[in-house]
Amino acid sequence: MSGTRLRTRTAIAALALAAVTVPAATAHADARWTATDLTRVGDAALTGVTRVDGDTTWAYGVQVAREGKVERRTPLLLAHDDGGKSWREIPMQGFADRSNQVSAIDAVSQDDAWMVGAYEEPRGVFLTQHWDGAEWRVVDAPAPEGKRLAGGGLLDVSVRASDDVWAVGWLIVVDSEVPDPDKPGGIIQETHAEAMVQHWDGEAWHIVPVPDATSLWTYSVTALADDDVWVSGYTSDDRPAMLHYDGTSWSRVPVPYDGVNGELVDLEARGPNDVWAAGRKLNDDEDTGHALLAHWNGRSWKQVPAPADAGRVNDLTLAPSGVAVTGEQRDGTPYVMRLRDGRWSQPSVPPGGTDGSRYLSGVAWTPRGVTAVGYDLGATGLPSPLLLTGGR
Repeated sequence: MSGTRLRTRTAIAALALAAVTVPAATAHADARWTATDLTRVGDAALTGVTRVDGDTTWAYGVQVAREGKVERRTPLLLAHDDGGKSWREIPMQGFADRSNQVSAIDAVSQDDAWMVGAYEEPRGVFLTQHWDGAEWRVVDAPAPEGKRLAGGGLLDVSVRASDDVWAVGWLIVVDSEVPDPDKPGGIIQETHAEAMVQHWDGEAWHIVPVPDATSLWTYSVTALADDDVWVSGYTSDDRPAMLHYDGTSWSRVPVPYDGVNGELVDLEARGPNDVWAAGRKLNDDEDTGHALLAHWNGRSWKQVPAPADAGRVNDLTLAPSGVAVTGEQRDGTPYVMRLRDGRWSQPSVPPGGTDGSRYLSGVAWTPRGVTAVGYDLGATGLPSPLLLTGGR
């Protein structure tokens, strides 16, 4: 897709992390934002944040350690309890291959959560983990039978109940291989991409077929009931896509937007008549993207106007009387903005984000207001974790 930064999560094999406590938030240069001191975490990137329950918030991503010419990566999970003075690290098992970056986490309670990650080529499975309140347990999700994969990953997960969990992602399927005439011993692969949807029924993960999978890339999922599941992404011709499952079959649901191309990368829902989607729209081939927001009212999807200077949206969270989003302006500068009672705040740029070295990847509404996570890239090329809280 022209200009699209895919949210595939690549990383490496790893060790379980020792518990560590990091200091509480300290004042940022901009009074609108408070930054948490995460220096004790070391080099790391935070890729997402989720509200576990009314008292607990989790931020997740990957730790990076350079050992000679090798970068060792381990999954990273930080937890904060409302009223607490620090974020604590929850150990999470490393993966069998080099894919240790957490794609997404969702929870129904502090003792029932799921994490999804990348395809483990050595074992031929997709990596998921389940949290039971005490530890994470690795649970394999199957790869499609009869297909050879050149890559893949699960990008999002929605936990509705202990026996009703949905995950979506992508596959790169090998169609053919021939020797590379210009590289002795090398091969040339012909591949194609496919959407992937999986469902946990309380016993195992199962692949759920979706119509026209080769024409879709699936990014996000939200499950409201057995017969009410939404999946978003984009089509092979670079247009926003929305699928709905009614308990029996899937249908493609149109999402109107005033652009020529685009994608929907996140979904959040309060109920069957209040579902939100966010991503990016392109106005022409040279466009780097504008914010795309859409709302389902129980009957149809409608585009929600956004400020013209807001670029692509990376993540969406429900907030009182509306939503909050984080993304990148057209010049790459990160921003956070909030829709409340039908009116958007102006995109807010946390200090330090104007030189192209800062990225905001996730946002959640927490007891402390908006929490945004991401990373800064320093001169060494290694990331520094970023965790910001804003006003209510």
